[in-house]
Amino acid sequence: MALLPGQFLLRLGWLGTSAQTQHDDRDDVIGQGEIDIVHDQDLVIGEARLSLDVGITRRFGASLVLPVRIVKTSIRYLDLASSEVQLVTASIHHRTETVTGLGDPMLLGSTSLRAASWRLTTRAGLTLPIGRTEENPFALGDLGLSHQHIQLGTGTFNPVISVEAAHSMGAWRFGVFALTQQVVYENAKGYTAGDRYASGVVLRRGLGTRWSVRGSVDALGETAERWDGIRPTDDGNQGRFDLIFGAGASFAATTALGIDVGLRLPAITHAVGGQLSMPVIVEVGASWSFGAKPKAVVHGHDDDHDHDGEHGDEHGHDSHASEPLHPDTTGLDVSDLGSPGEAVDLVPVSGKITIFDFWAVWCEPCKVLEPALVEIARAHPDLVAIRRIDAVDWDSAAVARHLTPNAFNLPHVKVFDVTGRMVIERSSEAGGLQTLIDEVRRLVEAEAAKRVPPSPPLPPSPDVPVTEAPSDPRSGPRLPPDPSEQVPKTRPAPVPVYSIIVTAKGFEPGEVTVPVGQRVTLRFHRKVERTCATEVVLEVDGEKIVKDLPLGKSIDLTLTFAKRGKVRYACAMDMIRGSITVQ
Repeated sequence: MALLPGQFLLRLGWLGTSAQTQHDDRDDVIGQGEIDIVHDQDLVIGEARLSLDVGITRRFGASLVLPVRIVKTSIRYLDLASSEVQLVTASIHHRTETVTGLGDPMLLGSTSLRAASWRLTTRAGLTLPIGRTEENPFALGDLGLSHQHIQLGTGTFNPVISVEAAHSMGAWRFGVFALTQQVVYENAKGYTAGDRYASGVVLRRGLGTRWSVRGSVDALGETAERWDGIRPTDDGNQGRFDLIFGAGASFAATTALGIDVGLRLPAITHAVGGQLSMPVIVEVGASWSFGAKPKAVVHGHDDDHDHDGEHGDEHGHDSHASEPLHPDTTGLDVSDLGSPGEAVDLVPVSGKITIFDFWAVWCEPCKVLEPALVEIARAHPDLVAIRRIDAVDWDSAAVARHLTPNAFNLPHVKVFDVTGRMVIERSSEAGGLQTLIDEVRRLVEAEAAKRVPPSPPLPPSPDVPVTEAPSDPRSGPRLPPDPSEQVPKTRPAPVPVYSIIVTAKGFEPGEVTVPVGQRVTLRFHRKVERTCATEVVLEVDGEKIVKDLPLGKSIDLTLTFAKRGKVRYACAMDMIRGSITVQ
């Protein structure tokens, strides 16, 4: 996750689970002498993790993670018949106790890059040897001395590296990650912790502007610990692998505060030596961002506005939880287009001025622009249609498709006139919001003025004599025209526009339906460079039509289809095709 320069993200999380482990041993039992026994140990394991992320530049950041670990253990010693026994010197092995202390903090630097709707983040850093480690428990045990197997830290500086990739698909977000912590030398007590590996996938779905849910699959591995270069064979960490399924939900309490909960269920556990069982892992977390705010007018859209959990658990943004997100639009042609963040097609409403309003809940100027647009629509309800597109954040597919290619910001509008031609495509500059509102208002009022029919001529006053032109005297005097018989001139109905976009998939939509016997406009717009559809070829009423489709420009074909049926069109190589249904 990338933060704005000067933006901070503080996260507090808690992870808890219980575990049971058993391993065989042979020891001196009260009343039975030396026999084979089982060490049956129950553990309640918790870790509180406080982390602070800071944005240094738009691409680079730093993180500090501070773990505090709590391990509560209880021990029983069983004979081979599962009956509990007492050891002569039980205290030197395991004890019923609670071990608490600081783990090894982690200091990381990060860099983030984005390509279209993908974001790639890499992190690298070190763990710091602050967590407590114990003396060699195996050597102490061999001497008959009390010892401790629980290590809160490693006692060494350990390199850490991770890679994450996230892909936005409308309200959906898919992510993958891989992480490793390598232990390259032993500490002063002869302890070499195991190397750690983690990888996983997560699929997240936004539910409105506040909630999101997720599912994940993680694979975790750890190699065996070593003491004085020797791998233990009867206790301690001898290596393990876990495959864990997870589910969770995030809630945006405000634009700065997020809450996250989750459950993780181990599906496969393979532990060398002692058998370890963790029934469920519970996660609870909260995040708070402060410092620099997500700006609505910022050039270069490399900034995230998420407050993620450890692997990108996100939530929406709403700084005014008690206020409605949108003004009242009852009776107006105003609606939301697509799901939040979706890369929707912008299809103008036929015969109306269509305003596509790109907004986000964290965008303060957007909250000023929308009510102004709604008032314009309220003054001309039969002329104006507003379609809202929730951009969500700078990583969304909507932003990647409609804003990023031309370096647009929020707030942003794309306005189409009644013929379906784009006439305004603008983001508001700092302090220029009123200028944008006035430009849209002038466009609407100019079109509305065209629709006012001319007033019929008034009949002459009865007191004013009628001047007659010379005429046949047998026809009698000419009377003034009856106003009721005056038919005002009306403008012809606007020509409907059907947009067809050339994408990497071909012509989209692949089929359009048009009315028979009526003039229509087919508007082709090529958005990709590598395609055979650099021109379009079609035949209408025996006439072959060939039109070049330059990249990034709209090309209009205004036609009348005289017969019902299907008209096919294609690129010049006839590899990419589409069709027009005339009915």
